[in-house]
Amino acid sequence: MPLKSKFFLLFLQIFISLSLSIYSQVIFRDLPNYKLNKADLLFFDITETREIIPLDGLWKVFPKNDSEKSVNINVPSVFKGSGEFIFQKTFRLSSRQIKDNQIDLVFFGLNYSADVSLNKVIIYRHTGGDLPFTVKLPRDILKADADNVISVSLVYKLDSENTIPLKQRFFFPQNFGGLIRDVYLHLTPNVKIQKSDINSSIDFKGSKATISINSQITNNEFRSPNDTLPEQNNFTFITQIFSPDGKSVVATDKKDFELKRNREIQITNSISISNPVLWSPENPKSYLVRQEIFQAGNLVDRYDQSLALFSITATNENLLLNNQPASLNGVTYIPSFKTYGCMMSYAQMESDLQKIKDSGFNSIRFAKSIPHPYFLKLCEYYGLIPIIELPLANVPEGLSNSVNFTARVKSYLSLLLDAYSKFPTFKILNLGSSFIHSSEAHRSFLNNISSFVKSKKNLLISASFFGFDANKIEGIDLYGIEIFNKSVNDDNEKIKSLQEEIGKGRFFISEATYTANIGQTDGYVNDYSFEAQAKFFEDLLNFANEINLSGYFINTMFDLRGDYTSLTSGYDEDNIYKIGLISEDRKQERLAYKVISAKLRNAERVTIPIGAKKDDAPMIFIVTGLVLALIMGILVNSGKKFREDASRALLRPYNFFADVRDQRIISAYHSIYLALVISLVNALIVSNILYYLKTSFCFEKFLLSFGSPAIMSAISYLAWHPLNAIIWLFILTLMVMILLMLLIKAAAFFVRTKVYISSTFFTVVWSLLPIVLLIPVGIVLYRLLNADIANLYIFISLVLINLWLLYRLIKGIYVIYDVNPSTVYFYSAVFILAAFTIVIIYYEVNSSVIENILLTLKQFNIV
Repeated sequence: MPLKSKFFLLFLQIFISLSLSIYSQVIFRDLPNYKLNKADLLFFDITETREIIPLDGLWKVFPKNDSEKSVNINVPSVFKGSGEFIFQKTFRLSSRQIKDNQIDLVFFGLNYSADVSLNKVIIYRHTGGDLPFTVKLPRDILKADADNVISVSLVYKLDSENTIPLKQRFFFPQNFGGLIRDVYLHLTPNVKIQKSDINSSIDFKGSKATISINSQITNNEFRSPNDTLPEQNNFTFITQIFSPDGKSVVATDKKDFELKRNREIQITNSISISNPVLWSPENPKSYLVRQEIFQAGNLVDRYDQSLALFSITATNENLLLNNQPASLNGVTYIPSFKTYGCMMSYAQMESDLQKIKDSGFNSIRFAKSIPHPYFLKLCEYYGLIPIIELPLANVPEGLSNSVNFTARVKSYLSLLLDAYSKFPTFKILNLGSSFIHSSEAHRSFLNNISSFVKSKKNLLISASFFGFDANKIEGIDLYGIEIFNKSVNDDNEKIKSLQEEIGKGRFFISEATYTANIGQTDGYVNDYSFEAQAKFFEDLLNFANEINLSGYFINTMFDLRGDYTSLTSGYDEDNIYKIGLISEDRKQERLAYKVISAKLRNAERVTIPIGAKKDDAPMIFIVTGLVLALIMGILVNSGKKFREDASRALLRPYNFFADVRDQRIISAYHSIYLALVISLVNALIVSNILYYLKTSFCFEKFLLSFGSPAIMSAISYLAWHPLNAIIWLFILTLMVMILLMLLIKAAAFFVRTKVYISSTFFTVVWSLLPIVLLIPVGIVLYRLLNADIANLYIFISLVLINLWLLYRLIKGIYVIYDVNPSTVYFYSAVFILAAFTIVIIYYEVNSSVIENILLTLKQFNIV
């Protein structure tokens, strides 16, 4: 079936039916030739006493209630669509491995929620989100030298209230279900360093760093009935810190301790380093902290951790890195690679971050998604200050007030902090984006969540805001604002004022986005071109230097794919958002990338051509309008009968509809031609409006409030394809007219007067006659709207015309029914209200549409 036919069927589903569900077979995708990077011993915590057993590869999967439909898939992998599936993997362990080790099951990420079972016993419940987590496998459930079965009962379905991220996601990456990252067993000795929290403080005046290490040591040995030897409980704990080059030990500490079986102990060390090597983006050098447990001279456990010594603090005057004023020259990075979503090979992850570093950026914001833990290792290695983000945006005010939602966010953050706190460069946490400064609900939510985070870990807390209001929030250290398709030069005074109000060291531009939806042109005077994108970011960097901005983040490094078709980014069958500095396949470096990279690396300036402004008004609007004018001219001059009928229908509608009721002669041919003209004029007007709204940020967010990918896809397609829009809207208008005819005929069963189908046809067509007066408007409407001179009055006029048409239609109905007008007005109002209510209730239940629309209206200061 051709693409256009598929689209048309989809379009009809949206506007005719309330059910937009498409049932299709779930297809799993895995990365070809994927391998777990076991060579990175430090990242996977592999030492002489610790090892891992990968569980990637083939797993059995089947629907939750239908085990007979099982298939083998590779893990990691993703699937599109919602559902409940059981994933199973078999593994074997020797009796020695089980006896001598604590065995942990490590998931780097699954989506969304899951129950994890071992040999049919549920041992862990993951409440949701693609966060890394670890599950301890109980010895009493494990089988020695026999098959053990791990079963993951996974549920994947995002909604508008209970998941993170939420269902409505603006410029978020594709969200897939499945075991989306590595799974492996981590074997550690029974007597082990269970956990080690490392904190550092730097005395810049005294050139000294103090390292505080709080280590939790556990003894999981169990006594066998065959044991006859006395219990050995005496151990030695040695801590060493190796220099960044690994050639020397810069500090050491030794402690003896006693630890009985099934007990644990906390050991705290405080170690000083003179003249420490400080980590920075320019000098990404890290120490190695090695902790070892010995018993009678024999190594029992060894645990290695990386230590990047640096401090980052925010004051009202400056953002300080290692006690020196600094600026976060950053870019957002949203892991997204073709049809695989966030799944990437280790080589691809390193290639992406190396590209970001080579471009001259010193910071990276992992926006709208949770990064693979390996990204944090790469940030430390390459010298990039990471910002991890809670993947929340555009949170409705009612939801942010919800106690259940706040508790869910806190649970999510607890998992996040547990998973990423061991990475020494993790110093900044962003609580989400598109919050409203003036919203008491958002302010209370941010205050509550930031207090919770700071009670667990000493981090800088940031939040990203929509708009330019200035209101400090207790617990928020860094305040970011979002800029979308609008030059900083247009709002420079507002930005400067906000910077002064909040403090220079606490204010930054968290997200600067420019959609390059028309591609390459001859210059930046053409909006939404690659050249205009380059000019947008050049102005941003110049402005940041001018006012000593503490940071900015360009959104984003690479194009990405989303679950919703974008309006502002341009229609794309694969839902690719064209907002990156580099194309999705990493092959096309756009002009904006070259301009930014040259400025950040102090290289020769890249020239951005000015060009000449091009008229983007589609010629099809003019051609269609002229053809309609020609057809109407032919109709008007075809005979006196049409002119008389048109005059009476327009000026004396009651008399005209009375003639229709009494079956007086009205030309069917004229009526058919008029119906076609009316449909085409309506299609032309709507196409003009959609083409104008195709770059409207507000309109896209309004549509997104419905949480329907089908609606987004259909409207975006029509907006960016004016010729096709006219064709499909023409057909749709005809179908709506036919539907109105059938509804009027069906309602006639409740009146005494006999109503013929021909009467309903004439009533519908001739009541809409005033539409033909808009033919000249259809030719110039887009140009008028684009001039942005009297848009409000234009839209009010169009609304009034539609109300007039509705009035004429209702008048025609009560005339041909020969009943009291008030009765028809009443039931018409009831029918319209009922239809509207059903649609709203449907989307409210499925997508919380009302709360999301109210948020959009508040963001754009409409209410």
